[in-house]
Amino acid sequence: MNNKDTKVPLPLKVRKSRLNEIEEEARKRGVPRSKIAEERINHYPIPLTPALMYELQNGANRKYEELKDDQPEEAVRIMKEVMKLWKLLK
Repeated sequence: MNNKDTKVPLPLKVRKSRLNEIEEEARKRGVPRSKIAEERINHYPIPLTPALMYELQNGANRKYEELKDDQPEEAVRIMKEVMKLWKLLK
């Protein structure tokens, strides 16, 4: 989104369970529910949100730390695979 791209209201109907889910996530993160809804729209059909990306990278980092001393080649291979994924997602 560029600086000149203004935001406009988008009235839509969603299931109550989905609204509850969005409201709960917004409450936990301390952000407006519209921010959560916009993230989900921007990342559809793959919900690759910043929170998910954070979790994915942390998981890779933990696995690297577990393997680096005993299986350094495997640890490096995993990190290279993660870097390939990041490049694909750009």
